[in-house]
Amino acid sequence: MNLVPSAQFTPLSDAERAALNPGAGSAAAAASFSTAATRIGDLLDNAATKAVLDKHFPGMTEDKQITMASGMTLRAMQAFAPAQFTDEALDVLDAEFAALPAA
Repeated sequence: MNLVPSAQFTPLSDAERAALNPGAGSAAAAASFSTAATRIGDLLDNAATKAVLDKHFPGMTEDKQITMASGMTLRAMQAFAPAQFTDEALDVLDAEFAALPAA
């Protein structure tokens, strides 16, 4: 699997991250999706989070091998593909996940 962040990828500044997640620390934020706590399988099962993954890692959600990692988190995947799953790329995903409407 050769995952590469989208050419449109640009890391968010701290201010942009804070603006996307104004409720950090609240119960709503604790219930949201994250690259550290949410399993890849759960991200793939949710249409909104799957769309975020497709935006930043085109082809990832359709790769047949991704099901082997469905029980892992994206932060855990860093150990296997650090060039693709950089802290900056995963921080952007976290910001976008946090900005999704509560289910």
